[in-house]
Amino acid sequence: MESSHSFEALVAMGLFSIVSSSLLLVNKLCLHYMPLPSLVSTLQFATSTATCIVLMASGLAPREAVEGGKVKPYMIYVAMFVATIYCNMKSLEESNVETIIVFRACCPVIVCVLDWAFLGHQLPSLRSFAALMVVLLGALGYVYNDRAFGLQGWSVYRWPTAYFLIISVEMVFGKHIAGPHLGFASMWGPTLYTNTISIPPMLSIGLLSGEVPKLAAVVWSPAAVGLLAASCVFGVAISYLGWKARSLVTATCYTVLGVANKMATVLANAMIWDKHASPIGSVCLVACLL
Repeated sequence: MESSHSFEALVAMGLFSIVSSSLLLVNKLCLHYMPLPSLVSTLQFATSTATCIVLMASGLAPREAVEGGKVKPYMIYVAMFVATIYCNMKSLEESNVETIIVFRACCPVIVCVLDWAFLGHQLPSLRSFAALMVVLLGALGYVYNDRAFGLQGWSVYRWPTAYFLIISVEMVFGKHIAGPHLGFASMWGPTLYTNTISIPPMLSIGLLSGEVPKLAAVVWSPAAVGLLAASCVFGVAISYLGWKARSLVTATCYTVLGVANKMATVLANAMIWDKHASPIGSVCLVACLL
Protein backbone atom coordinates (compact mmCIF):
# COMPACT_ATOMS: atom_id res chain seq x y z
CA MET A 1 0.00 0.00 0.00
CA GLU A 2 2.78 2.42 0.93
CA SER A 3 4.67 1.55 -2.28
CA SER A 4 1.53 2.18 -4.34
CA HIS A 5 1.00 5.54 -2.63
CA SER A 6 4.62 6.54 -3.28
CA PHE A 7 4.36 5.59 -6.96
CA GLU A 8 1.11 7.54 -7.32
CA ALA A 9 2.70 10.56 -5.67
CA LEU A 10 5.74 10.38 -7.96
CA VAL A 11 3.59 10.16 -11.09
CA ALA A 12 1.40 13.07 -9.98
CA MET A 13 4.42 15.20 -9.09
CA GLY A 14 6.18 14.38 -12.37
CA LEU A 15 3.19 15.31 -14.53
CA PHE A 16 2.53 18.43 -12.45
CA SER A 17 6.16 19.51 -12.95
CA ILE A 18 5.92 19.20 -16.73
CA VAL A 19 2.67 21.17 -16.92
CA SER A 20 3.76 23.81 -14.42
CA SER A 21 7.03 24.46 -16.24
CA SER A 22 5.19 24.84 -19.53
CA LEU A 23 2.32 27.03 -18.30
CA LEU A 24 4.53 29.85 -17.01
CA LEU A 25 6.15 30.25 -20.42
CA VAL A 26 2.87 29.91 -22.30
CA ASN A 27 1.30 32.61 -20.11
CA LYS A 28 4.30 34.89 -20.63
CA LEU A 29 4.01 34.52 -24.41
CA CYS A 30 0.23 34.84 -24.27
CA LEU A 31 0.46 38.15 -22.42
CA HIS A 32 2.88 39.39 -25.08
CA TYR A 33 0.05 39.18 -27.63
CA MET A 34 -2.79 40.16 -25.30
CA PRO A 35 -1.84 42.10 -22.14
CA LEU A 36 -5.07 41.20 -20.36
CA PRO A 37 -4.03 39.12 -17.33
CA SER A 38 -7.43 38.97 -15.62
CA LEU A 39 -9.43 38.12 -18.73
CA VAL A 40 -6.94 35.45 -19.79
CA SER A 41 -7.10 33.91 -16.32
CA THR A 42 -10.92 34.07 -16.33
CA LEU A 43 -11.02 32.14 -19.60
CA GLN A 44 -8.68 29.52 -18.13
CA PHE A 45 -10.94 29.14 -15.09
CA ALA A 46 -14.05 28.85 -17.25
CA THR A 47 -12.41 26.18 -19.40
CA SER A 48 -11.44 24.17 -16.32
CA THR A 49 -14.96 24.48 -14.88
CA ALA A 50 -16.53 23.35 -18.15
CA THR A 51 -14.13 20.41 -18.34
CA CYS A 52 -15.08 19.27 -14.82
CA ILE A 53 -18.80 19.51 -15.60
CA VAL A 54 -18.44 17.52 -18.82
CA LEU A 55 -16.36 14.81 -17.15
CA MET A 56 -18.80 14.48 -14.26
CA ALA A 57 -21.87 14.51 -16.53
CA SER A 58 -20.37 11.82 -18.74
CA GLY A 59 -19.39 9.61 -15.82
CA LEU A 60 -15.66 9.90 -16.51
CA ALA A 61 -15.21 11.59 -13.11
CA PRO A 62 -17.20 11.10 -9.87
CA ARG A 63 -20.02 13.59 -9.40
CA GLU A 64 -19.60 16.22 -6.70
CA ALA A 65 -22.53 17.92 -5.02
CA VAL A 66 -22.34 21.59 -4.02
CA GLU A 67 -22.18 21.65 -0.22
CA GLY A 68 -22.01 24.69 2.04
CA GLY A 69 -19.40 23.04 4.27
CA LYS A 70 -17.06 22.83 1.30
CA VAL A 71 -17.89 26.18 -0.29
CA LYS A 72 -16.79 28.32 2.68
CA PRO A 73 -13.17 27.06 2.97
CA TYR A 74 -12.82 27.12 -0.81
CA MET A 75 -14.02 30.72 -0.94
CA ILE A 76 -11.20 31.60 1.45
CA TYR A 77 -8.74 29.62 -0.63
CA VAL A 78 -9.99 31.15 -3.88
CA ALA A 79 -9.51 34.66 -2.51
CA MET A 80 -5.82 33.82 -2.05
CA PHE A 81 -5.66 31.79 -5.26
CA VAL A 82 -7.09 34.59 -7.42
CA ALA A 83 -4.77 37.09 -5.75
CA THR A 84 -1.71 34.95 -6.53
CA ILE A 85 -2.81 34.41 -10.13
CA TYR A 86 -3.33 38.14 -10.62
CA CYS A 87 -0.02 39.01 -8.94
CA ASN A 88 1.71 36.39 -11.07
CA MET A 89 0.21 37.80 -14.26
CA LYS A 90 1.12 41.38 -13.26
CA SER A 91 4.63 40.21 -12.43
CA LEU A 92 4.95 38.60 -15.86
CA GLU A 93 3.78 41.87 -17.39
CA GLU A 94 6.36 44.00 -15.57
CA SER A 95 9.24 41.60 -14.84
CA ASN A 96 11.11 38.76 -16.47
CA VAL A 97 10.37 35.11 -15.76
CA GLU A 98 13.50 34.64 -13.63
CA THR A 99 12.45 37.32 -11.14
CA ILE A 100 9.18 35.52 -10.45
CA ILE A 101 10.95 32.19 -10.07
CA VAL A 102 13.43 33.64 -7.55
CA PHE A 103 10.59 34.87 -5.35
CA ARG A 104 8.81 31.53 -5.80
CA ALA A 105 12.00 29.74 -4.78
CA CYS A 106 11.95 31.48 -1.41
CA CYS A 107 8.45 30.22 -0.53
CA PRO A 108 9.63 26.98 1.17
CA VAL A 109 11.38 29.13 3.80
CA ILE A 110 7.99 30.42 4.97
CA VAL A 111 5.92 27.33 4.17
CA CYS A 112 8.05 24.96 6.27
CA VAL A 113 7.38 27.09 9.35
CA LEU A 114 3.64 27.34 8.62
CA ASP A 115 3.58 23.59 7.90
CA TRP A 116 5.01 22.97 11.37
CA ALA A 117 2.85 25.55 13.16
CA PHE A 118 -0.54 24.68 11.64
CA LEU A 119 -0.36 21.19 10.11
CA GLY A 120 1.81 19.46 12.69
CA HIS A 121 4.75 18.54 10.45
CA GLN A 122 8.37 18.63 11.55
CA LEU A 123 10.62 21.64 11.16
CA PRO A 124 13.47 21.28 8.63
CA SER A 125 16.54 19.33 9.72
CA LEU A 126 19.90 21.10 10.00
CA ARG A 127 20.75 19.89 6.49
CA SER A 128 17.47 21.18 5.07
CA PHE A 129 17.89 24.47 6.93
CA ALA A 130 21.31 24.90 5.30
CA ALA A 131 19.70 24.33 1.90
CA LEU A 132 17.09 26.99 2.64
CA MET A 133 19.88 29.42 3.52
CA VAL A 134 21.41 28.77 0.08
CA VAL A 135 18.05 29.67 -1.44
CA LEU A 136 18.03 32.98 0.45
CA LEU A 137 21.62 33.76 -0.51
CA GLY A 138 20.86 32.99 -4.13
CA ALA A 139 17.82 35.27 -4.02
CA LEU A 140 19.85 38.09 -2.47
CA GLY A 141 22.54 37.61 -5.11
CA TYR A 142 19.93 37.80 -7.84
CA VAL A 143 18.46 41.03 -6.42
CA TYR A 144 21.93 42.57 -6.06
CA ASN A 145 22.71 41.88 -9.72
CA ASP A 146 19.30 42.84 -11.10
CA ARG A 147 19.65 45.99 -13.19
CA ALA A 148 15.97 46.87 -12.78
CA PHE A 149 16.34 46.78 -8.99
CA GLY A 150 19.38 49.05 -9.21
CA LEU A 151 17.43 51.60 -11.26
CA GLN A 152 14.01 51.51 -9.58
CA GLY A 153 14.61 50.04 -6.13
CA TRP A 154 12.20 47.68 -4.38
CA SER A 155 9.20 49.13 -6.21
CA VAL A 156 10.10 46.96 -9.18
CA TYR A 157 9.38 43.93 -6.96
CA ARG A 158 6.00 45.02 -5.65
CA TRP A 159 4.01 42.37 -7.54
CA PRO A 160 6.52 39.51 -7.01
CA THR A 161 6.61 40.35 -3.27
CA ALA A 162 2.82 40.24 -3.01
CA TYR A 163 2.86 36.96 -4.96
CA PHE A 164 5.46 35.49 -2.58
CA LEU A 165 3.60 36.38 0.62
CA ILE A 166 0.15 35.26 -0.50
CA ILE A 167 1.22 32.00 -2.13
CA SER A 168 3.15 30.95 0.98
CA VAL A 169 -0.05 31.05 3.04
CA GLU A 170 -2.07 29.57 0.18
CA MET A 171 0.19 26.50 0.00
CA VAL A 172 -0.50 25.53 3.60
CA PHE A 173 -4.21 26.28 3.53
CA GLY A 174 -4.54 24.39 0.24
CA LYS A 175 -3.02 21.28 1.78
CA HIS A 176 -5.54 21.52 4.62
CA ILE A 177 -8.62 21.68 2.38
CA ALA A 178 -7.33 18.88 0.11
CA GLY A 179 -7.53 16.50 3.06
CA PRO A 180 -10.06 13.63 3.38
CA HIS A 181 -12.11 15.46 6.03
CA LEU A 182 -14.07 17.31 3.31
CA GLY A 183 -15.08 14.05 1.65
CA PHE A 184 -14.30 14.69 -2.02
CA ALA A 185 -14.73 11.64 -4.26
CA SER A 186 -11.74 12.69 -6.39
CA MET A 187 -9.51 15.69 -6.96
CA TRP A 188 -11.84 16.81 -9.74
CA GLY A 189 -13.98 18.10 -6.86
CA PRO A 190 -11.43 20.66 -5.61
CA THR A 191 -10.68 21.49 -9.25
CA LEU A 192 -14.36 22.28 -9.90
CA TYR A 193 -14.80 24.28 -6.68
CA THR A 194 -11.62 26.31 -7.14
CA ASN A 195 -12.14 27.29 -10.77
CA THR A 196 -15.88 27.95 -10.51
CA ILE A 197 -15.56 30.18 -7.45
CA SER A 198 -12.56 31.96 -9.03
CA ILE A 199 -14.43 33.20 -12.11
CA PRO A 200 -16.47 36.08 -10.53
CA PRO A 201 -13.62 37.75 -8.59
CA MET A 202 -11.10 37.44 -11.42
CA LEU A 203 -13.60 38.74 -13.99
CA SER A 204 -14.41 41.63 -11.64
CA ILE A 205 -10.73 42.52 -11.41
CA GLY A 206 -10.56 42.59 -15.20
CA LEU A 207 -13.59 44.87 -15.43
CA LEU A 208 -12.42 47.23 -12.71
CA SER A 209 -8.88 47.47 -14.08
CA GLY A 210 -10.11 48.50 -17.52
CA GLU A 211 -9.12 45.42 -19.46
CA VAL A 212 -12.35 45.17 -21.49
CA PRO A 213 -11.71 48.31 -23.61
CA LYS A 214 -8.24 46.93 -24.39
CA LEU A 215 -9.82 43.93 -26.11
CA ALA A 216 -10.40 46.08 -29.21
CA ALA A 217 -6.64 46.57 -29.60
CA VAL A 218 -5.82 42.85 -29.47
CA VAL A 219 -4.70 41.38 -32.78
CA TRP A 220 -6.26 37.91 -32.97
CA SER A 221 -3.52 36.30 -35.01
CA PRO A 222 -3.25 32.49 -35.30
CA ALA A 223 -0.31 32.62 -32.88
CA ALA A 224 -2.32 34.60 -30.29
CA VAL A 225 -5.34 32.30 -30.55
CA GLY A 226 -3.14 29.20 -30.41
CA LEU A 227 -1.33 30.41 -27.31
CA LEU A 228 -4.59 31.33 -25.61
CA ALA A 229 -6.02 27.88 -26.35
CA ALA A 230 -2.82 26.22 -25.10
CA SER A 231 -2.93 28.24 -21.89
CA CYS A 232 -6.50 27.00 -21.26
CA VAL A 233 -5.53 23.36 -21.85
CA PHE A 234 -2.54 23.69 -19.54
CA GLY A 235 -4.79 25.48 -17.05
CA VAL A 236 -7.08 22.45 -16.83
CA ALA A 237 -4.14 20.10 -16.42
CA ILE A 238 -2.37 22.12 -13.74
CA SER A 239 -5.61 22.59 -11.78
CA TYR A 240 -6.24 18.86 -11.49
CA LEU A 241 -2.62 17.71 -11.16
CA GLY A 242 -1.89 20.42 -8.59
CA TRP A 243 -4.67 19.19 -6.31
CA LYS A 244 -3.72 15.56 -6.92
CA ALA A 245 -0.08 16.11 -5.99
CA ARG A 246 -1.01 18.33 -3.05
CA SER A 247 -3.26 15.63 -1.59
CA LEU A 248 -0.41 13.09 -1.63
CA VAL A 249 2.51 15.08 -0.13
CA THR A 250 3.15 17.69 2.57
CA ALA A 251 2.69 21.39 1.92
CA THR A 252 6.46 21.94 2.11
CA CYS A 253 7.18 19.09 -0.31
CA TYR A 254 4.59 20.45 -2.74
CA THR A 255 6.12 23.93 -2.50
CA VAL A 256 9.65 22.62 -3.09
CA LEU A 257 8.35 20.67 -6.09
CA GLY A 258 6.85 23.84 -7.53
CA VAL A 259 10.26 25.49 -7.22
CA ALA A 260 12.32 22.62 -8.61
CA ASN A 261 10.28 22.22 -11.76
CA LYS A 262 11.09 25.79 -12.76
CA MET A 263 14.58 24.69 -13.87
CA ALA A 264 13.13 23.59 -17.23
CA THR A 265 11.31 26.92 -17.45
CA VAL A 266 14.56 28.86 -16.96
CA LEU A 267 16.34 26.89 -19.69
CA ALA A 268 13.48 27.28 -22.16
CA ASN A 269 13.08 30.97 -21.33
CA ALA A 270 16.76 31.62 -21.99
CA MET A 271 16.46 30.00 -25.42
CA ILE A 272 13.22 31.54 -26.73
CA TRP A 273 12.86 34.90 -24.92
CA ASP A 274 15.23 37.86 -24.99
CA LYS A 275 14.01 39.39 -21.70
CA HIS A 276 15.87 37.41 -19.10
CA ALA A 277 18.35 37.87 -16.28
CA SER A 278 22.03 38.70 -16.56
CA PRO A 279 24.54 35.79 -16.51
CA ILE A 280 25.35 36.42 -12.83
CA GLY A 281 21.65 36.72 -12.00
CA SER A 282 20.99 33.42 -13.78
CA VAL A 283 23.73 31.74 -11.75
CA CYS A 284 22.09 32.99 -8.53
CA LEU A 285 18.74 31.71 -9.76
CA VAL A 286 20.16 28.27 -10.53
CA ALA A 287 21.64 28.21 -7.01
CA CYS A 288 18.14 28.82 -5.61
CA LEU A 289 16.62 26.03 -7.68
CA LEU A 290 19.36 23.50 -6.94
